[in-house]
Amino acid sequence: MADTLTDNEVALLCDIGEYDPGKASAAEKRALGRLLSEGYVEPAPTRPGGYKPTAKGAAALGERGAGLNEA
Repeated sequence: MADTLTDNEVALLCDIGEYDPGKASAAEKRALGRLLSEGYVEPAPTRPGGYKPTAKGAAALGERGAGLNEA
């Protein structure tokens, strides 16, 4: 599962709580689109415009030995 994610997607997934669409590069926006479409992240209901990892996203990070940066 995690092997299909690029290093940039994994980095974005780790920092998803700090993602700011207004400051995101085109590459970050593409990575977010893929993470959303493949079920690694979902909109965070308590944070308008924010995202949070899904169980699939957390498992992918665990397989990579990476963790979430908590804001």
